[in-house]
Amino acid sequence: MKRQFAAVAAVLALVVASSGAVAEQKSQKGKGPAGPQVRYFDLSSSVFSELGAEAILKEIRQGTTLTAAELEICHQVAPGSNRLDRFVVPLKVEGNRLTGSGQSQEGKQAVSVNLTRRAAGGNFNFEGTITAGSITEKVRSTDNAEMTEEEITDQFLAEPAIEAAPDDFTAAWPQALHARVGRSALTSLLDALRDQNVRLVYNSLLPSCRVLRSGNYSVQIDIDAERAGAVMAKVKSVSGVAEVGFSPNTPNMGRAVRFPSAGWRDGGGKLERDKLAAAVAAAMAKAMGATVGATTWDPVMGELSIELKRPDESVAGLKLSQIITVSTVVAPESLTNNQQSILWIESINSRIADERSPPRLTFTTNQGDEGGEGQNSEPEGSDALPDAVATALKGKTWDSDSDQWRK
Repeated sequence: MKRQFAAVAAVLALVVASSGAVAEQKSQKGKGPAGPQVRYFDLSSSVFSELGAEAILKEIRQGTTLTAAELEICHQVAPGSNRLDRFVVPLKVEGNRLTGSGQSQEGKQAVSVNLTRRAAGGNFNFEGTITAGSITEKVRSTDNAEMTEEEITDQFLAEPAIEAAPDDFTAAWPQALHARVGRSALTSLLDALRDQNVRLVYNSLLPSCRVLRSGNYSVQIDIDAERAGAVMAKVKSVSGVAEVGFSPNTPNMGRAVRFPSAGWRDGGGKLERDKLAAAVAAAMAKAMGATVGATTWDPVMGELSIELKRPDESVAGLKLSQIITVSTVVAPESLTNNQQSILWIESINSRIADERSPPRLTFTTNQGDEGGEGQNSEPEGSDALPDAVATALKGKTWDSDSDQWRK
């Protein structure tokens, strides 16, 4: 009898303990996250909108209670100006009021913020005034949804990615170097590039809100793909350059050809341009039923331009020709391996020319005309060019379905 009582008591104790554990779990679950939560609001459309502003309000909450806030605004100093200013103001939380003052980063202008915050369900409204120097803005921003740190970073804070050493140029474009350089070192970088025969993307030199936040420019340097390694080494040597490399974006591989470099590069690995141009142009001319007009290499970007010509008999009684221009880019397969090379067919354009003695007719074609090849449209037979070049160079074309070179 005693043994039966002891067994029943043990079972009851286990049931009570289990019930307590479940209750505790439910209680903890109802409390939500124990630590502070950080959320953001994008107020750009409601604050300094005429000045192209980016406005980010950061909130720190404990549960549903707002404990701290911060407002960052980056804006043009005047409508349409390339000059920017920025300020970050910590805000004091007093009930539903957010107030604070500070100084702008560039112009050292006095800044003050006085906002009223109202929350209704998942929507948040902000009203009040913001003053920066002589500018006073009345704010009324409604129906704002909160954003996570990841979302706000993707939209405003993340800097462009740079791949310092891509495995090969199927994963990065060899004509575009990107350098991350401190603001104070920008002119030093530009001076170092003066004798490098490169082309700079002007927009990457203009100050942006990302530049003001991070303190770095991300400068794009367009180059001859054959000289990418040498220019990259020069850029690395400049004090103040934090990173240099390529944008990790896949090039358009649909008309790319990979071919052995042997026979097309000299003993030092330098491309034998005249020889390669003649072979590629001859292969293209054969595929298009055309003759070779000219081949030229761009002195800055190193692009090979091939001009082909074939008769156009669309209009009886006129001696017309179709002039086809094919633009290509050639590069070693990677920065560290030039045993293989890659040729990209970048563009194929055509125009109609009057081949009679002067005076001559000139032509343009409406792109929307049925059956017509527009003045800059791709001519018939263009799709055959990658295979023709691959055959001439004993190379391979790209299989877009499997994302690899064809066997």
